[in-house]
Amino acid sequence: MRGLWNEPQPLRSALDAMIIRTVELPIAGSPQDSLREFSASAAHHPLPDVVVLPELFTTGYVLDKLPSLALEEHEIAYHPLFLTASANRFWLVGGTLPVRCDRGLVNRLHVWNRDGELVHTTEKVHLFRHMSEDSVFTPGLPSGLFRLEGFEAGAAICYDLRFPEIFRRLVLKGAELIFVPAQWPARRKELFRSLLQARAAEAQVFVVGCNLGGEHLGVEFAGGGGVAAPSGEMLEGRTVADGVTDYDIDRSSIEETRAVIDCLSDRRADIYGDWFGSKNVPD
Repeated sequence: MRGLWNEPQPLRSALDAMIIRTVELPIAGSPQDSLREFSASAAHHPLPDVVVLPELFTTGYVLDKLPSLALEEHEIAYHPLFLTASANRFWLVGGTLPVRCDRGLVNRLHVWNRDGELVHTTEKVHLFRHMSEDSVFTPGLPSGLFRLEGFEAGAAICYDLRFPEIFRRLVLKGAELIFVPAQWPARRKELFRSLLQARAAEAQVFVVGCNLGGEHLGVEFAGGGGVAAPSGEMLEGRTVADGVTDYDIDRSSIEETRAVIDCLSDRRADIYGDWFGSKNVPD
């Protein structure tokens, strides 16, 4: 299912317009407590088409405890989030969970479809050394695209947002909708939103940021994510409950935006294609 830049797999539905919900709550006690709180908020009526949760929303960055809290790979198939997706018949971009694999401990995102099937995973590629994330986690492997209704979709995680190469590669594979679960401090909220807008505007796609709410380990997070449209503007959302916001997106706005300015068609791959991603950038 997951491989390096895997090709998208077709699924049964094909909606071009949908409602995306971000759930930006604080971490609530134990992982089980947080899981219950986030799942309940995800299921507020009227139900959306897609629910997005934050990075490490069940554990946070309690670095000394993460190895003991990590899930084994075989446990993911039976994780309660698949029931949250299937019982409510929505897609669930389940934030990230700490997972132990043969390469070590990775920060992994999971996506379940309306039937509760695990259809996509990807891992955090860039570790934030400033907070010693690299002392616990192994740098992850990125994945490619998955089919989400009428969209080709991909994902990146928190600090990956500062690395446009990840997003450009997803877009060149055909991504139209990119999810970014995060734990981004409130003091840098405007930067978080600006980077969501930049990643959307430079590729003319939708970019969805879902940030942790409240406070964790003395750091204020307070949500503040949202959906950046292909125009680069942040969409207005509807408050469903505390920390729960719905956004309407329509695939037609991608074509409409590109009809005015088509950034992808104006790329000069003959100038930078050979050294894209390389350290050997010419003067």
